[in-house]
Amino acid sequence: MKNESTAPRLGLACAIACYALWGVLPAYWKALAFASSFEIFAHRMLWSFVFMALVCLIGRRADPRPYFRDRRALLLLGGAGLLVASTWGIYIYAVNSAHIVEASLGYYINPLLSIIAGMVLFKEKLTLIQKTATGLAAAGVIYFSWDYGAFPWISVALAVLFALYGAVKKIGGYPAVPALAVETALVAPLAVIFIAATFLRPERVFLTLQGPWPPWGAVVGLVCGGAVTALPLLLFARAANAVPLSTIGFAQFLSPTLSLLLGVFVYGEPFTAAHLVCFALIWLGLLLVSVEAAHRAGRRPAVSPE
Repeated sequence: MKNESTAPRLGLACAIACYALWGVLPAYWKALAFASSFEIFAHRMLWSFVFMALVCLIGRRADPRPYFRDRRALLLLGGAGLLVASTWGIYIYAVNSAHIVEASLGYYINPLLSIIAGMVLFKEKLTLIQKTATGLAAAGVIYFSWDYGAFPWISVALAVLFALYGAVKKIGGYPAVPALAVETALVAPLAVIFIAATFLRPERVFLTLQGPWPPWGAVVGLVCGGAVTALPLLLFARAANAVPLSTIGFAQFLSPTLSLLLGVFVYGEPFTAAHLVCFALIWLGLLLVSVEAAHRAGRRPAVSPE
């Protein structure tokens, strides 16, 4: 009885912790901004793999080895690894080039693109409210592009890539911990190549005394980037197994909101009238979708645990 009553609360706590961490992560990458975005990205890929390998060694039930003998798993998890690694690289570039607000916009758009992915890939039916919300998001991006004079490629790229990542993960349906371990393992060779390339560049900070941190501080910061990357994903996996997806959907908006606040109030990024119109249209769409999801969840009959 105790486990049944505490699991949902623990799952909700994990969801909130996951999205809160994602929301404040820009501060971590900003602290490493004395390194190039390319170097941070390369180390983020490599040390995420090392961290997940340690997690699998500690948790003996999370054995990723069978997936390396499965062609379907290798194809899907390899694709997922490339997609999520691409979002890591773009996000680091966005944070360290003063585009945190634009990155947060991408993660507001993402839930709506996930709805479209469900329609295209899984033949899911869009409700009128979902269609309206998607149209509002598209109108917001189009208006922002017209007023700003440039297409918000960072926002759209992050939203599209993460929506595709979620779709590939849904198609695979593999357990979270070993799947993430395989994803990071399959992109680790690229990380090694990229890190080797940084040793040819004079601005490299890894294993040097460059940067404002104490000696070896850059090494610690870059290595810990692996844990910082993987920990929220593990918290998300725990939450997804314990609470309804509609509940997680509400918590999802915490991440881009915290990033938006960081970008505007801590790092002084501009928030123009065009930003306001674009965000307002997307927020309205998300509100409509969230209210509809909550209404549907409330109408479902309760299922007694067996």
